[in-house]
Amino acid sequence: MLKLMTSLCVAACISLPLYAQTLVLEHAKVLTASSAGQLEDTSILIKDGKIAAIGEAVTVPAGAEIIDMTGRTITPGLVAANTTLGVVEINDRANANDSSAKTSDLSASVEIQYAVNPASTLIPVARNGGISRAIVTPGLGSGRQEKLSFGGQAAVIDTGDGQDPIILPHAGVTISLRGVKTGRAAMFPMLKSILEDASIYAAKETPGDMSGLIQKNWTRADLDALAPVARGEAPLIIEVDRASDISQMLKIGKALNLKMVLVGAAEGWVVADEIAAADASVVLNPIDNLPSNFDQVRASIENATRLNAAGVKLALTSNRDGHDVRLTRYHAGMAVAHGLPYDAAIKAITINPARMFGDTTGGEIAVGQDADIAVWSGDPLQPLTDLVVLYVRGEAQPKTDRLTVLRKKYVKSGE
Repeated sequence: MLKLMTSLCVAACISLPLYAQTLVLEHAKVLTASSAGQLEDTSILIKDGKIAAIGEAVTVPAGAEIIDMTGRTITPGLVAANTTLGVVEINDRANANDSSAKTSDLSASVEIQYAVNPASTLIPVARNGGISRAIVTPGLGSGRQEKLSFGGQAAVIDTGDGQDPIILPHAGVTISLRGVKTGRAAMFPMLKSILEDASIYAAKETPGDMSGLIQKNWTRADLDALAPVARGEAPLIIEVDRASDISQMLKIGKALNLKMVLVGAAEGWVVADEIAAADASVVLNPIDNLPSNFDQVRASIENATRLNAAGVKLALTSNRDGHDVRLTRYHAGMAVAHGLPYDAAIKAITINPARMFGDTTGGEIAVGQDADIAVWSGDPLQPLTDLVVLYVRGEAQPKTDRLTVLRKKYVKSGE
């Protein structure tokens, strides 16, 4: 009996959040990604998994561990936007790709949170790229569609080892406007009608009242998922590239007061002022400058720079595949090389993606934020800079991943 009780106690302890002891990181350069900007010779107090104080003279609590960060650069843990991290292990093998609902009566109500695998081998790899959080999006990038449909509900996750990965399970609803076979002349009226239905449903006083809706094939689950989008509480996450398509989407969104996040936006710079006026955000890969189809004819390596100059809030990504999430900081560096201001690039891989998708607890170095902190050997946007340590909710993360294990196995000592 005693043995059973001991086992239950241990299991209960393991299931609870385990926060590191109180830490003080001293004498670092800190890129806060907040209104405070860059701070020199600064200390950060971490307590109970949160940032408790920041400044040149932080009061050190009794028993706190003090770590000298002289010569180090600190940023918020990086945030990867629009990724399949945790839901795809291998793209072309059975049961290893759960990024979309392949056969289902559900569309907008698909919840990617249930597909996230905390044991994915790609999460430690992402962590070693400084990634502490990611926005996992369902149903995007699947190629030509038979009909217009939603991909499902995105989720914000963290990459902490042994921690519950789900931070925000309902972070917006995805839809792709790429390659819909019905054609634009039918697609946009259909989309407008669908979103008008969602707005009517969201405004009803009686929960579940589906009367008076134009579209006849609704499930209540889909309408319930779209209701926060219709009320502007969560974003509609729209995969779209062509400038004219972006303009049409912005008109629909403005009429319905939608919060919009445009994904891809290869020709976004052409209508940058329209995007800014609509207060829409953009998630893009800054090195996408060669058109792969006629929707991307005016793709430009300066897309991010021009959108930022117009006042558009940006998030920068690598490829959507979880395998490439670790490259996020390199892509931000390439955007800087093509004209994006350095501070804007840092925000585009930290606070911007977090806030776009409703996450208010991470993405910046500020008092009260979760202690997701990346410590670098130098400039984080330089390829030769190393990640020294990543803290997720105040816990220093292990640096072992499958790449380091394979290297240790096959590379002889001294080579």
